[in-house]
Amino acid sequence: MRIVFAPAPTGSGHNMRTLALARELRRQNPDAELTALLGSLQPTFGPLFEAAGVRVIDIAGDHVDHATRSNLTRDLGWRTYIKDYVAPAFVNGERVLSYLSYYQDLGADLVVSDYNTSASMAAALSGTPHALVTERYDFTLVQIDDRTLEAGGFRVDHEDLRRGRNALHAVFDWIVSTAEIVLTDKPYVPELDEGTSVARAMAQGRAVFTGPMIREVPERGDGAAVRASLGLGPGPLMVGSVGGTSMFWENKQRVIESYILAHRRLKREHPDLQLVLLGREWVEAPDDVVVLTYLPDWMPLLQEADVLVSAPGWITVTEVAALRVPTVFVLSSLGEYHEVEASDRLGRLGFPSLVAPGTDELVDAVRPFIEKRSAEPDGRSSGEPAPAHLAVAPEGPGTSKAAALLRDAALAARARRARHAEEVLG
Repeated sequence: MRIVFAPAPTGSGHNMRTLALARELRRQNPDAELTALLGSLQPTFGPLFEAAGVRVIDIAGDHVDHATRSNLTRDLGWRTYIKDYVAPAFVNGERVLSYLSYYQDLGADLVVSDYNTSASMAAALSGTPHALVTERYDFTLVQIDDRTLEAGGFRVDHEDLRRGRNALHAVFDWIVSTAEIVLTDKPYVPELDEGTSVARAMAQGRAVFTGPMIREVPERGDGAAVRASLGLGPGPLMVGSVGGTSMFWENKQRVIESYILAHRRLKREHPDLQLVLLGREWVEAPDDVVVLTYLPDWMPLLQEADVLVSAPGWITVTEVAALRVPTVFVLSSLGEYHEVEASDRLGRLGFPSLVAPGTDELVDAVRPFIEKRSAEPDGRSSGEPAPAHLAVAPEGPGTSKAAALLRDAALAARARRARHAEEVLG
């Protein structure tokens, strides 16, 4: 069985989810031939895939990291959005041809695209069996309107974006309709998802909500050792994380500043409160803040956290839901349009979900989780799931279920191809 993974190169979450599925497929199927076509964060993720027994092919050549720069301008029209952003990042003709050539060379039984539009297009064009793993029910632009974009500070060419939405929806709908199976870790919300491509596929039995497709959740270990490794004491712990992709670099800086200011304010009430800031690159911070540029396995840290404050990136949502971590989600600005839908969804599911909060608003949202610690007999968070956790992760991780569905799809496609070959040979 030969499976080729193609995570979207636009954020670390796609790589993380693909890595989790590849590890689980390797565990379930030790003899499978697994290959990852990696297009971003290669120095970080290449060794992780290889350690999981997955062959890695670097399809970009240069190190790509979308978290350390702006990706859009304030003008949204055909040239600035479709030509300059969507086409290079998502609907890339050269990349389609590159994927096509690799599929032919590798003889894939199944291509697993994690919201990688170019990889999915290449599979559909060539008749290569493919599965779509997605946290989107339609293309991002289709699920956000012009009024919201304008509220985010964009200057919108309404006719250009109308045409863009129609075209992108047609591409996404084609990908979904040609996929062997569609897997999503995002629970259906009628107000947001009714009529979308993935919702229709669910109604047809071709799309499945699996729950979180994440790496294995560890047993809670020696919290003191975890804290000591990061230079932390036994006091209450706040973890702040920024997103893996920024539309505007200044929004990332603004949200980091808001975490630091909230921590400073809360320390007046809880002098032993500690903040670990995961900034994706080095940032200036007060001496009492622990700054980490990247932490490949943050689950032990999250298990110690009294509260996580995070951008609403969906892989983060699924991990904290499975771990039952108290979380306040912060969208730095409506200008980060790619996370507006997720921010809205999280609020509807019951998570505290803030948009560009002031310091007082953020402090008020975080404070109850810090104060709850003192109510626990052992001074540790209970880890009991909130209703919002259960909405995203009703049975904990869904990685095993998702990997089994991908295996079945690959085996069915392989058997179908063998039957066809026999018929041709007569």
